[in-house]
Amino acid sequence: MDKRRTIAFKLNPDVNQTDKIVCNTLDSIPQGERSRLNRAALTADLALYRQDPRPPFLLCELLTKETTFSDIVNILRSLFPKEMVDFNSSTITQSSSQKEQKSDEETQKNVMKLINQFNYY
Repeated sequence: MDKRRTIAFKLNPDVNQTDKIVCNTLDSIPQGERSRLNRAALTADLALYRQDPRPPFLLCELLTKETTFSDIVNILRSLFPKEMVDFNSSTITQSSSQKEQKSDEETQKNVMKLINQFNYY
């Protein structure tokens, strides 16, 4: 018996701005990667939800084209002031050009480290 579970829901980009951003983002991702991203996004939001049900809904409602990492951190800080005290504020101030300077080679190297780490278990 197949115990896999299919999760389905509809987005309405003509009515909801957040849905439009989600659709545009998904359209920009190669089709083979979309399922992985959808699963990861759902899992990440459920991890947040298990800690506190508010963050997934707030992040969803406040998402715009201009939403920055700093905005997201500030939302989380407002919800979890004690927990976010030690968050490294220098991470927030990175400019987008600095983020773009990370090479594909570095990313691949990090992925290989993770894969190799899991192969030892």
